Amino acid sequence: MLKILIVDDEPLARARLTQLLGDAAAQVPLAIAGEADGGRTALAAADRLAPDIVLLDIQMPDMAGIEVARHLAARERPPAVIFVTAYDEHALEAFEVQALDYLLKPVRLERLVAALQRAQRLRPHDPKLQEVARSL
Repeated sequence: MLKILIVDDEPLARARLTQLLGDAAAQVPLAIAGEADGGRTALAAADRLAPDIVLLDIQMPDMAGIEVARHLAARERPPAVIFVTAYDEHALEAFEVQALDYLLKPVRLERLVAALQRAQRLRPHDPKLQEVARSL
């Protein structure tokens, strides 16, 4: 089951993603781990909740989503980042910070499901196996 953290400074956008994730759960096993309304709260929530996926807005007042993604990518076990934004001009920069996908608002259910399925396929299924491989 994928644990998802929703990060957006707009309450309506978070509510819309929550609704879409509810619909997507019929196709991808998932649970909403939590929500954050800005970059700093997103990093704290990621520490506390250890999500598999962060659905991340780019334009936020306290810290841009690209900067949040940089901090997340530097972690030992970074979550997959899927940007969810109204701005298409940040796509190249998003992939430079190792984003898994880049969804434009309004998000379509089919695109969200495809991104979540990709994250599910790429997710390490056995952390102990990863540790053994690292030690070798």
